[in-house]
Amino acid sequence: MPCQSMKARGLPCRTATIWVLGWAVILAPMAPPAAGAKADPAANDAVEVYARGDYAGAVKLLAPLHAAGKANIQQRLILARAYLHLGKDAQSLTVLRSVLDTDKENPEANSLTGRLLLKAGKHKEALEPLQHAWRLKSDPATAAALGRCYYALGQPAEAKVHLEWALRQDIRDPASSFLLGRICLDRGLGALAQRYLLMAQEAGMDSLELHLLLGRAYLLQRKLVGPVMVRRISKPAEPGDVVAGCLVLGRAGGAAGTHKVGTRYSALYEGLEILKRSPKDRDGLFMVAGGWLEADQAELAGKSLRRLRALEPDSPRALALQAELALATQDFGALGKCLAAAESAKAFGPPQIAQYYFRWALALRAEGKRQPAIAALEKAEKRAPTSPNVLRALATLCVATGRKAQARQYYARMVELFPDAADIDELRNALKALQETTGERK
Repeated sequence: MPCQSMKARGLPCRTATIWVLGWAVILAPMAPPAAGAKADPAANDAVEVYARGDYAGAVKLLAPLHAAGKANIQQRLILARAYLHLGKDAQSLTVLRSVLDTDKENPEANSLTGRLLLKAGKHKEALEPLQHAWRLKSDPATAAALGRCYYALGQPAEAKVHLEWALRQDIRDPASSFLLGRICLDRGLGALAQRYLLMAQEAGMDSLELHLLLGRAYLLQRKLVGPVMVRRISKPAEPGDVVAGCLVLGRAGGAAGTHKVGTRYSALYEGLEILKRSPKDRDGLFMVAGGWLEADQAELAGKSLRRLRALEPDSPRALALQAELALATQDFGALGKCLAAAESAKAFGPPQIAQYYFRWALALRAEGKRQPAIAALEKAEKRAPTSPNVLRALATLCVATGRKAQARQYYARMVELFPDAADIDELRNALKALQETTGERK
């Protein structure tokens, strides 16, 4: 008895009966078609043909059915996907719209329609079917498309919500993590942008735009060269070489073969990658010039900087790098020309120019050149007359060079301008001593 044999397998009698009846239905021969009806080979073969990857074959089977109005919803969806694989977006969209005419609540048809419209740049038109698909069935592909649509429509907050959800479901999708990185970069979140962009890279994305965004993320974090380490390298290596995953920055003192190296997580590394793909890219040149300057490779920085200034001679960033290079090499003649050019082009404001003159003066003072240092400080004071650092340095140098009357004036200005300074008593005492020395009395 079937019931007894099923009990022997551990199944109750009722379950056994259902099990037997189910297999009886599956294994029973299909009923012959009704008189006058013919079996449609498309209905039987289209799924198998599509599953084999023969998309042209699937279209050949299903397109006539659709044209005759005899294709059911599932067959039309297969046909639409086959058209998609063949790059025939317009035909796919036509088929999908016929599905929605029949069933507006079909999640797959809504999602595919929205994604096709998004691909065509019709963002406003794509939003409604994508939103409807999301309400009907939440899946990563729809969420990612909806996130891209929101971003294109200028709604980054909504885009971020859907992209993060898509990424939690499928971490292998580089497009979602890439766009999340861009959104974070737009908000000035360098570290978070770096995280998402590296996820896109690990998922297989490798493009010029990805390296550009990664470089900008590192610049936001001031990661020009990253942490610098000293490694021994057995074979000859030059600055810019990548050895064992590290970027060679230059030779280090000590044993032969020791080099300073940095990681690839830096603006310098990304800049070098950008220039391999686009040798005249301005952002790449800026990253490389700034990176080499940070790595104390002034000659290499100068080469990249000259190429950058040929492309954008009076840009604030190029002039700022030129000023930093001149300070690093103590080429004060070049620094003066750079600051004059920046002031003429209005690339820097007076406070920024004053800061460069102040640093220039500090470098001169460190070399014992007091008079030139005072001249540089006076230029800084002309552009930033209330800068406490400039006034203090001027007062100190004037005292050291015997210009007591000038020093008294600077101390008097500081006492008046900064009554709440932490060292106000010292300033007042210095002023009083100078007044007594010069014969002036309150």
